[in-house]
Amino acid sequence: MTSIRLFLGSCEKRLIILKILVPHDGSRISNKAFDKALQFARQLNCEILLLHIIDLKLLHSDSILKYIHQKSELEKAKTQLLSYLKAGAESILKDNVERAKKKGVNVIFTLGMGSTCNVANDESVDFIIIGSTGLSSGDNQTNKLKVLGSVARRVSELADCPVMIVK
Repeated sequence: MTSIRLFLGSCEKRLIILKILVPHDGSRISNKAFDKALQFARQLNCEILLLHIIDLKLLHSDSILKYIHQKSELEKAKTQLLSYLKAGAESILKDNVERAKKKGVNVIFTLGMGSTCNVANDESVDFIIIGSTGLSSGDNQTNKLKVLGSVARRVSELADCPVMIVK
């Protein structure tokens, strides 16, 4: 078992890392976070949980689902939408999974709903590596004042494990 030693002033704390969570939305910054996780995973001989979150608001959106009146049809539409979203996420992240496997790093892809922190707790991850901003902020953003996106900020505040934010 490999550990990282963190030096915090006069106290020393050992952090044992077995599983790294990397939330990924297909953005350039989340690719950088995945690259950083690959470095850690290779050195620490741990696995990566590659996570793509589906925004639950999408499934409850009146604009998408308001014309479906029968409950059975609504559930069928939600299931079909989730299936398409999962296939799209797997397609986006397939290259990252293959690259990790070539480097000898075990990667598990998962599709989550809700929040990154909930998935982190459910999966008992030891460390989260997340991009500073995602697709919603735009990769070509020139405003240097907005360094930290709302998702990265929220994860850093709410996570029960250490979080590394990659810029």
